[in-house]
Amino acid sequence: MKTYVGTLCGVVGIGLLTLSVVSACASDKPVTGDTVIRETQEAVTATKDYTIQQKDAFQRKVQTELDEMQSRIAHLRGQVTHASVEAQADIQKAMRELDKKKDLASKKAQDIHSATASSWEQVKAKTTAAMDDLRSSLNRTLSHLP
Repeated sequence: MKTYVGTLCGVVGIGLLTLSVVSACASDKPVTGDTVIRETQEAVTATKDYTIQQKDAFQRKVQTELDEMQSRIAHLRGQVTHASVEAQADIQKAMRELDKKKDLASKKAQDIHSATASSWEQVKAKTTAAMDDLRSSLNRTLSHLP
């Protein structure tokens, strides 16, 4: 996955080069270096645009899920008072862990914005892992409520 963007650029570049050669043969028009460079630059630009779109969509998805989990955590805080004294201590401990994991997931979500094309897959994987960890912890905590 890390080299997905690089591979995509290479495939698009080769495809454009092949297209240029085939169309040049079909029209008996010589392919110039400038044509190849221009078409390769267009392919790279299209790949960058696609990566940006993917980052933006992923960031919106992560932020929406973070907001939803924050709401569930706030609701959970309200339920602590209805639990037994023993359960309250356990829930409060779990809440502290949830807060740490939520903060980490929020930081990873912020890292998405500054991710470069080369670091995008790594940032996405780390953000996904942090979100999965937060989601699991929240569900585990909710399952222990009366």
